[in-house]
Formats: sequence, C-alpha cells, structure tokens
Amino acid sequence: MSNVAVVLPYKYREFYDEELSLVKTIYNKIVDVFYVKKPNPKTYVQLNKLPELKNSSVDKIIVMDRLKPTQLINIVRETGKEVVDRILLILEIFSLHAGSLEAKLQIELARLKHQLPLIREAIRYAKIGELHGYLGAGRYGYENYYTMLKKREKRIRKKIEDIRRARDIHRSRRIREGYFHIAIVGYTCAGKTTLFNKLTNLNKPVGPEPFTTLSPKTSRVFIDGVESIIVDTVGFIRDLPHEIIEAFYATLEEIKYSNVIIHIVDASKPVSRVISDYSEAKRILLKIGIHGKPTIIALNKIDLLNENNLDELVKTMSKYIDSNELLIPISAEKEVNLDKLIYVLKKILVTT
Repeated sequence: MSNVAVVLPYKYREFYDEELSLVKTIYNKIVDVFYVKKPNPKTYVQLNKLPELKNSSVDKIIVMDRLKPTQLINIVRETGKEVVDRILLILEIFSLHAGSLEAKLQIELARLKHQLPLIREAIRYAKIGELHGYLGAGRYGYENYYTMLKKREKRIRKKIEDIRRARDIHRSRRIREGYFHIAIVGYTCAGKTTLFNKLTNLNKPVGPEPFTTLSPKTSRVFIDGVESIIVDTVGFIRDLPHEIIEAFYATLEEIKYSNVIIHIVDASKPVSRVISDYSEAKRILLKIGIHGKPTIIALNKIDLLNENNLDELVKTMSKYIDSNELLIPISAEKEVNLDKLIYVLKKILVTT
C-alpha cells in the first residue's frame, strides 16, 4: 500500500473533506497534507518543499489540481516520486467501477487525452537531454510511444462512436414507440442510484464511494400509469475535467434526450455546500448543452435534517432555482415524499 502526500490548492480549502475522500477511495495511507496558495509555474509546489518530499517516506505525491505537463515532470525530476494529479486520480476511481466495455473505453480515452500532452513534453525534455532516470525513456522511446497512443486513441474513438450509434438507434425506437424519458442527474454520492432503485424496484449497486455509476442504467417503468424509460447517469463532481466530460459525452447525451430531469441534491450537507453542489451540477449540464428542460430538484436525505433546518434550506434554495425547476424535498432511502415526486413527474410527462 502506497504512502502518499496530498497537495491541496488553497481554492479547495472549504472542500477539504471532499477532496481527501477522493484520495482515500484509492489510497488510505496519507502521511502528509499541505496547501499551495500560489502554485509555482514550474513545479506547482513551493521549491523549498521539494527536498522535503524527496527525503520523505512517501511513494506518491497526489496533487489535487490539474498539473501542466512541465510541472508534473519537474516534480518527478526533483523528488524521484510518482506523481498523480487530480484528473488521473479521478480516472483511477472511475476504473474501480468500470463494469461495461463502454465505461472502460471512455476511461481509457480520457486517460489518453490527459497523457498525450505529457508525452509530448517528455519528448521535448529528452531532445535537450534533461530527462533522466524515472520517466527517462529517451527521445525515440517516447516518440514511438506517442505514435502508438495516438493510434490507440483513434481506435477507441471509433469503438465509442459505434456504441453511441447503437444507443441512438435504441433511443430513437423508444421515442417512436411513445416512451417518455426521465434522467436522474446530480452530484456524486447524492443518492441517484438509490432513487433509481426505488422508482424501478431494482437493486443496482449503491455505496458511499464516488462514481459507482459510470454507464447509464436504464429501466422501463410506469409512472402512475405513464410508460417511461428512466436513466441513472454518471455522478458529477467539482471541476469535472473537460477530458472526462468529452470522453463520457455519449453517456451524458442520454440527459439531452430526456423529457424531464430529476436533479438530486444531498440536502444533509451544510446549506452553502448544498447550493455549491447544485450550482456545479448545473454548470456541467450547461457545458453539454442542457438548459431550460423541465427539472425536479429533489432535495434528498431530508430524514437527516430537523424541520427548522429543512425549512431554512428550502427557503434558501428557492432563491436559486430557475423557472423551469420545481423543488421537492425527499428521502429516497426512507421513501419520504416519493409519492409527491411521482405525482409531479406524471403531471410534467402528460403535458410534455
């Protein structure tokens, strides 16, 4: 088991627990955690920290931010340690739950998109003789590796496109047959799959780990007599890297074709975090071209709140929601207000 040091950007200080929970999904032996307020353009971490990391017992340095290729290579050169940035960590977590071929291909595509600039930078360093030891495969080794990865990227894109076309055919047939489409979206660990299971009477895996859902789960259901297809989608997270959004676009596309969205939010968090999670999910939806679609904001886990706190949250959240959104407090696990959710869903579906 690797000993790791975690580098947190100062901008994530209020999300300390969330960022560390991501790290602990893969690594549970955290021996050092420190903040970087102003990243060094060449090494990200402060120069005086590098010798300390070099002489420490850590095997890996986890930087919870996007590293430039130059920064990653320079940290490796100065410390001799393996370096993982936030994007690579998220992809490692994704790999834990990648059950389908599509999910595995999408993860590999995102990893390639992140690695290729690093390999290009390694080639540049190798050309000027500044890359030795760890990562020092030599100029020609890196050039051959880069060419191989580019070919691999092209093959993966084609396979994903084939899967996407097959999904398009199935979706088009469902639409022609008159099915309504309901998409469940939201921040990771908000309870999306729990709600999906309650609405479908299925038993899909749920858990406290982030990103247990990577491939869209679909099921035919009757919403108070209205025949529908319900889709559980991949969870969102703060600053979701664009490589992942692009690689998983075929999966996220299911949301675009829905008649109604259930945006589930974990209401058990502090009010500021509830608003932050809600806003972050909306930003990601905007990035993939989704805006103005009929949406139910399901404030989940209200069984963990007292009445006063719930009233305060509903009052605060009401100031942030758009005209196409309707707020419904629920507890998916305890089945609180699910009858109200289903009633509102039917009203939306029959008028769509």
